[in-house]
Amino acid sequence: MKNMSVKLSPEEDQYDVHGYSVNKHWVQGPNTVFTSIMSAMLTGNLRGYDSVFLMEMDAVLVKAGWLEQFEREALEMPTKNMAIRGSKYLGHKWDAFKHLMPAHVVEHINGNAIYNLKHPWLKFLHDTFVGKGKIQMTEEMAFDVAFAMITQAAMDGSDHELAAGFSQSKGSNATYSGDSMLIGNYANTLLNHSFDVPTYIRHGSARNLFHSLADDQVTLGVAAYDHSTGHIMNTTRSNHPFKNILMLQYFPGKKAVEKIASPSGEVMVTTQQATQEPHMHLCEVAKLATTPWFALTDNYHVINAPVTVLMDHSDPQMPVPVMPYAHGCERGDCQASLDQASDLFGVHLEYHHDPYELLFSTRDARDFCSSWQQAAGSKSWKSCELAYGPTADDYVAWKISTSKTNLIATPKNKATYGWRAWTQRWTPAPMDTRQCRVQVYGLIEYHQALGNITSCSQHIEDQVACTEDPDCKWMPKFQSGVCVKSWAYAHRHRRWRKGVRRNKGGYYGSLAQETQQDAENVHEDPVHFMQLNRSRQEL
Repeated sequence: MKNMSVKLSPEEDQYDVHGYSVNKHWVQGPNTVFTSIMSAMLTGNLRGYDSVFLMEMDAVLVKAGWLEQFEREALEMPTKNMAIRGSKYLGHKWDAFKHLMPAHVVEHINGNAIYNLKHPWLKFLHDTFVGKGKIQMTEEMAFDVAFAMITQAAMDGSDHELAAGFSQSKGSNATYSGDSMLIGNYANTLLNHSFDVPTYIRHGSARNLFHSLADDQVTLGVAAYDHSTGHIMNTTRSNHPFKNILMLQYFPGKKAVEKIASPSGEVMVTTQQATQEPHMHLCEVAKLATTPWFALTDNYHVINAPVTVLMDHSDPQMPVPVMPYAHGCERGDCQASLDQASDLFGVHLEYHHDPYELLFSTRDARDFCSSWQQAAGSKSWKSCELAYGPTADDYVAWKISTSKTNLIATPKNKATYGWRAWTQRWTPAPMDTRQCRVQVYGLIEYHQALGNITSCSQHIEDQVACTEDPDCKWMPKFQSGVCVKSWAYAHRHRRWRKGVRRNKGGYYGSLAQETQQDAENVHEDPVHFMQLNRSRQEL
């Protein structure tokens, strides 16, 4: 057994385990470790090996026989002309905006991979990555993403020098391979303990593993603002945890109870007339729910199957739900929600919470609604004194104000962790027609919501419809699969370009795609509005 230390300086050790970039050079630490290992094994005091498997701390063994699998795959690599063999990203964090992401990010093989030390393309990648001349990326780009970028530019011929290096290395389509069954890259995807990882090693921290909430413990409260309930009703037949669905109608309708078969059991859908105003939907569901927990949505959403409700069992006596949040508010509607929570409960929240992504404790929500009514006093939603009815931000602020923070949830930043929302829009909600001084959901917000809806997202667990849609791609996932906008379709006309960027030492060449929208800012509209008209015809 041999060991080595890279002895990172404090300036180099910039990796932040909490997911926040300390500065734009946050990758310098991991890159320095990787390049030091590669240098030692290619030309240094650890040379002489044929292959190496890079295994970071968050690569977790899940099956016996992983060493034998490593040996099998490593021995196959020379005969298959492989330089790198590993896993592309298998989680779902990118599903909503993958078609907008750079090709080399989508296609990159995670650094936890097998490296064929005898293949000339690996040495070319290493030398190009650490080179001080034409291409310098070690301070601003993770090594695995950079390797993908260089390889793709070489393979598609968009950079002649890289293409020449690939040709001299006798590279082929198999040289950069994501077919490994040794390791699967789930990174920061939140997973269920029951999920059967098909590989021997899971790249993904044990801190991202949670348990499912039992089906009989949760109610889905649906606000039916008009007659267009068919979309969400169709998805009740899918893989989801909501065996109790309470549909409150905000238009004249009949009370009904319907039993619907789903893959995981019978779903009971109770439809009845709402007795409170639409903006009080949260509190009416809290009053009527008969389960310990409930979630919210409306008839402009569908169940985003396959999906589960994740719970943190760190304290088995008091499990708490996983709570996604968004850091910061770029839009006025989001800020209005945070401002209202601060005004009502005196708590300034740094994070925004989507009411359709938060699991509410039924008992706590009833207490919250009583406190909310008292805090709101004579303020009226109709006259715009309140931006919203009770919101998820109000609920969290109330919990903090009453010292119930230990009963809230396990928070996870949606920008960092792969979070699959329980429901998603099939159409935008009607605009808020109140004549408020500050409009929180007008024409601009409506069109922003519309722009985040694709035909692919409507093919819920329907592989046939998904594959027949030329814009879409079916991806097997969890109990069934998901339909996402086809990355290949969206990128087929994009080409690489060569550019020049400045660093501290002067200028250096870089490979990049044409400027495009920041992928992290392409997401589901962050606030699901509960203040809606009773029908679209009133608009």
